Amino acid sequence: MTAKAAFSAVLAVVGVAAAVGGAGYGITQENGQIGAGFLPFVLGIALAALAAIDVTQTLRRREPANPAEELTGVEAVADAAAIDTVAEAPDIDALGRTQRQRNRMLAIVLGMTLVALLLVPVLGLLLSLGALVVAISTLVERRRILPALLIGAVAVGVIHVVFAELLGVPMPTGLIGLI
Repeated sequence: MTAKAAFSAVLAVVGVAAAVGGAGYGITQENGQIGAGFLPFVLGIALAALAAIDVTQTLRRREPANPAEELTGVEAVADAAAIDTVAEAPDIDALGRTQRQRNRMLAIVLGMTLVALLLVPVLGLLLSLGALVVAISTLVERRRILPALLIGAVAVGVIHVVFAELLGVPMPTGLIGLI
């Protein structure tokens, strides 16, 4: 427990350092646009705040020797059985996947990311990233196609608004030149 708190405290210090470094680059420019240090500043502040919250919660929490001892009734029996099952098969995660399945999923996602990067000159960055999100959602996570398309469209929209509109970063449009 103290190791977790110490690690989170180190992350808080890293967050403060990132915020200070970002402020040194300039949060805004003279013309009112977002400066080079805006993102490190905001992320540094967020990291420091979340790490500080984690330190506080870690130090205030008393962890039981047996996680099932806090529960009562039917919940205790069910959770104790689940804990015993995980203890018997430590490579099974909460979703029932083995380490081998997780490794395979990671390799598939890395391969899909490489394909998406290779498609950027043809489709453009936004369409490639949207296709990547949809492919991962449907093929790896086994989501239905409509929710995956919605998530992909939202991701493309957020990336476009943040980078193209707010930050003014030119996006590769590829040979097709759609977006």
